[in-house]
Amino acid sequence: MITNALLSALSDLGRLRQLISTTWNLLLVLGSISGFFGNLYNDLTAFALAMATFFFAWAALLYMTANQNETHRVQARSALYIALSGLALAILAQTVAGLINSAAQGQ
Repeated sequence: MITNALLSALSDLGRLRQLISTTWNLLLVLGSISGFFGNLYNDLTAFALAMATFFFAWAALLYMTANQNETHRVQARSALYIALSGLALAILAQTVAGLINSAAQGQ
């Protein structure tokens, strides 16, 4: 009688250990996924800032070398505005993502 109760308790402990192990592995996977996307987000933000800065500098160079050609000046000015808007979006990306995240959580 005592042996059966002891075997039953050991079996329950084995199932509990397996449940804890499975839960721990699930938490590790979820943590690594959120860490992956956090790192990806930071890397893409840095890349967007670098690209926007490069294209702003390129458009400024085009504008400076347009001389008296009005068509080139208009195209370069348009490229400057586009590069500035891209730079603004890259700078504000974390703010916009934070607003969306807080709205999705209902806060």
